[in-house]
Amino acid sequence: MPHVETEIFIPVPLEAVYAIAKDIERFPEFFPDVESVTIIERTENGYISDWVGVVEKLNRKLKWREVDEWDDASHVCRFRTVSGDWDQYDGVWTFEARDGGTRMHMALDCDINVPLIGPIIKTLIGKLARVNIEHMFEGIRKRAMGEA
Repeated sequence: MPHVETEIFIPVPLEAVYAIAKDIERFPEFFPDVESVTIIERTENGYISDWVGVVEKLNRKLKWREVDEWDDASHVCRFRTVSGDWDQYDGVWTFEARDGGTRMHMALDCDINVPLIGPIIKTLIGKLARVNIEHMFEGIRKRAMGEA
């Protein structure tokens, strides 16, 4: 099971970056690895949402239902999959004001089993998960900087 961590600094105030990240339904507008996000239920502190992701290198779409719990006071999101293609997809996404901007950090544990080609995908999952997070962070950076 791969464990992936990555971070980015965005020279934009924390509240602006956090608001973009929390608006998950708009991810398909600036995040090419996501085809759609549909909020199924708004909970007291987050969302239950259905996702369709695109793994271009494998010519495959992944679908899953995710629970996101947002802590607005601490600027932290804890997320986990509850059904779908992922056997495990959970982690913590943190936002920290730093040097006049925002440091975003994500730690993710993920695992997927695909019949017949599962072993091939397992060798790539960590790399693809890291690239996926980097694409998401770059999309948020561009949106926050007015480039997307």
